[in-house]
Amino acid sequence: MTHRSTAKLIKISNVLLTKTRQGRLTWVPTEKLDVFGVDFPDYSIRIAHRVVREIPDRVVREIPTGETVMDNYKVEIYNSEGRLVEAATSDEMKDELHEGINIAEVLKELYELARRQALGIDNALDDLLSRLSSA
Repeated sequence: MTHRSTAKLIKISNVLLTKTRQGRLTWVPTEKLDVFGVDFPDYSIRIAHRVVREIPDRVVREIPTGETVMDNYKVEIYNSEGRLVEAATSDEMKDELHEGINIAEVLKELYELARRQALGIDNALDDLLSRLSSA
């Protein structure tokens, strides 16, 4: 991936985060677990999360089993024919700075917001709270 392409993906990801925070995008589940998407007239965007194990010389976190892992987020852009136009992971873009944006943090928050919206998490929790208070 070129520097130019990376800079554009970082900018697109940051705009997606802003629009998602504002409630202006509708994220939906996809056929793949832990992948969520938003559609536009000629393109669709997917955000995915995966945990990577065995990462030498990387900032990692320890999980209860004692393993060290790294969260990795991936943004993918598809055209109207379903062909992958561009994709990159937070790890691939982490060393690229664009207007001071921390892409790992942007993609992490974008993924979490997309997931919450696509799965209706807030509605589910509100419904449970309502049922519990009337029980």
